[in-house]
Amino acid sequence: MIVGHWLLIETLDVPTTWSVLGVDTAPRHWKSLARTVPPRLMPILTAAAAHGKTVERRLPKSRHPWSECFARAVTLPGPDERVHAVQMWVGHDDPPAPPPVATHLLDARTRRNEIRPAGLGAAFDRNRTVWVGAESFEHVERFDEALDLAVVVSRAVPGSRWSGELCVRTPAGLRTLMMSTRNSVAAPYLWRSVFADVTESVAPQEKSFEAASVDTLVSRNPRMYLAVLETDRGRLIRWVSRPVPGLNWTGDTDERTLPHPDDLPRIMEARRAIREGAPSWSLPEVRLAAVDGGWITVDAEISPLPYGPGSATPHFALARLDLRDP
Repeated sequence: MIVGHWLLIETLDVPTTWSVLGVDTAPRHWKSLARTVPPRLMPILTAAAAHGKTVERRLPKSRHPWSECFARAVTLPGPDERVHAVQMWVGHDDPPAPPPVATHLLDARTRRNEIRPAGLGAAFDRNRTVWVGAESFEHVERFDEALDLAVVVSRAVPGSRWSGELCVRTPAGLRTLMMSTRNSVAAPYLWRSVFADVTESVAPQEKSFEAASVDTLVSRNPRMYLAVLETDRGRLIRWVSRPVPGLNWTGDTDERTLPHPDDLPRIMEARRAIREGAPSWSLPEVRLAAVDGGWITVDAEISPLPYGPGSATPHFALARLDLRDP
């Protein structure tokens, strides 16, 4: 047992899958729970997870390093009220405040993300707790593994998990979050997650050179917009640039309702061509639904994004949208 440090233990699925995600603010992706918490201390953890309440114990005298230590297990319930994680402390003194952690729930079918951000502190209070689809990237500065996560979540193989770091913007500056998420055999499309602020151990990273170059390109072409799409169902994954102004789009928009009905056959042809290996596809004068009830006309250029084995069907495509004059 690690004495004098907070352990972050995920309880996202059944007890046999539980693992250690962090020690204080240092990431420990999926570290073995059995090798970290001794069997004699496991009842404290399981009691907290089972009842959803903080459990405190004074440990008995023994020959172990944790002899007569104080133990505390603090639960972190998710938006579904199920305990997503337990923060556990064993030490000779009263513990400091536990590191900041939030819980999260994602439905892969609707792409609805709900978070309980209070555990991360006031800097993460966005005055909302639900984001849908591409809205979820609104405050993300850098997330190099975003497409990896998107693939894992969309495939929804029962018993899958994913963990990684992303950098987000807050009023207090850039922060590094570790996201760890699991689904289950019983509900593979439902992903329970925790977000831990690991900034003290993992310095925030600003945008990569490639991303900064794209920002420069977009800033010099104010009528150009970029978005990442998934090719399976044509859904919007994220905006690379800012969204097209006036577009009748929100996170839960069904992308099939955005194009003019007469333009859908051309769009489906482009999707098929990209999936079959076309290096790019042009779609001139595509009409997209506007918030005022009219149509915004764009010239679109679709290109596959490299991801996974070279011979595989492209999972993602980059859409360049150039606004035409009204």
